[in-house]
Amino acid sequence: MKSKRRTFLAILLVFLAFFLSGCWDRVEIEDRGYILALGVDKYDPSDLNKYESSEYIDLDRKTQKFSSEQQKPDIKTDQKGIDPQTKRKVKPPLPSSKNEYKFAVTVLFPNLRTIGKDSKPDEQMRFLFVTSTNNVVGVRNYLEREINKRLYYGYLKVVVLGRDLVEEPGYVREVLDGLNREGDIPQNTFLLVSETTARDVLNTMPLVQPVTGIHLFEISKNASIYGRIIDTPLSEVVNNFINSNCAVISRVEPGIETLKVSGAAVFKNFRFVGWLDEKQLQVYKLLMGKAKHTFIDDLKYKSTHVPFITTEIQTKKKIKSEKGRLKIVYNLRIEGEVIEFVFKSGYKVLDDPMRKYIQNELNNIIKKRANELIYLLKYRYNADVLGIGDFISKRRAKDWKKLKKNWDDELKKIDIEVIPDVRLRRSGTIY
Repeated sequence: MKSKRRTFLAILLVFLAFFLSGCWDRVEIEDRGYILALGVDKYDPSDLNKYESSEYIDLDRKTQKFSSEQQKPDIKTDQKGIDPQTKRKVKPPLPSSKNEYKFAVTVLFPNLRTIGKDSKPDEQMRFLFVTSTNNVVGVRNYLEREINKRLYYGYLKVVVLGRDLVEEPGYVREVLDGLNREGDIPQNTFLLVSETTARDVLNTMPLVQPVTGIHLFEISKNASIYGRIIDTPLSEVVNNFINSNCAVISRVEPGIETLKVSGAAVFKNFRFVGWLDEKQLQVYKLLMGKAKHTFIDDLKYKSTHVPFITTEIQTKKKIKSEKGRLKIVYNLRIEGEVIEFVFKSGYKVLDDPMRKYIQNELNNIIKKRANELIYLLKYRYNADVLGIGDFISKRRAKDWKKLKKNWDDELKKIDIEVIPDVRLRRSGTIY
């Protein structure tokens, strides 16, 4: 009887050890620093001169919204890049003979105290730190020596790559590898490429949403609604590089109090090869079947613009042989509506011949833009971001064995035809 009781007590103690141990590794919410945005630039000591210029200091003050009493005549940072007046790190530390840095990493996380009941109106809304390092993700280990917060990547919204960095394919590979391996970083974190530096982007405080990471994340989420931007989550970019060594990543333009996500950067073999503007990106999304809605405002009838918004898009791609050469044919079935014309003009948009005119003109516009985009990608960038090689390998495996050895040259020989078929369904409602 005693042995049974002892066995029962032993099992009970083991059970309690598992279920009553509590969260031994928990960290209180106010002790964490939730990184929402990460910026990565190529470390360049000569670039530091820019951050000492009066133009940059003026811009910096505007974006940080210092009051007139707080404005100081000059900002002189110390060797660690810290402004003694604001205690804010505005630039990486200067290089020394003992270290050779690769990256200048900018980390942004919000000040949680500002959303509490006892928050003060003049309290800084967010924290921005810049540090030099040879690894990107591990930078938090260095920052935690200076910040009394446990930094956490679990809510990371965006990673911004600087313009200089994307010129270096080796650096891009290192950054992607680090981001992909780090278990805390969500795979739906959006990647963006800055027209200047990532630091400039994160140093901007947008008017509507002052926390830059959330601001850029919400714009990127709207990509499915507004056809002229594209969402580029980390997982998709990594898969594109694995499958075709090419990728398209959204572009962000820093301003004084605005950040504009517009167009995209094209990569081949992890190197930046050129930009796509908004209209080129619009057609790229159509060909890739990623466009849910598209807005075309180039069409004119006499002196009046006729804006057209799509409501349904179907993209079908097929491959065929013509005169011994492969040809890729895109069939685009697009339905939509004209949302504006001229009040009491006498024209009925949905009646022939007006309907035919609009449909034919829209077909011409889309076909012309598609041909320009294909020429750009084939001959100037020589980047297979449309996934032509991947498509041939799945449909024509024998042909692909011959083509893949010299795919860069063979891509230029592939005929690509785009056949748009626009159907005008509605013209809004006039009461």
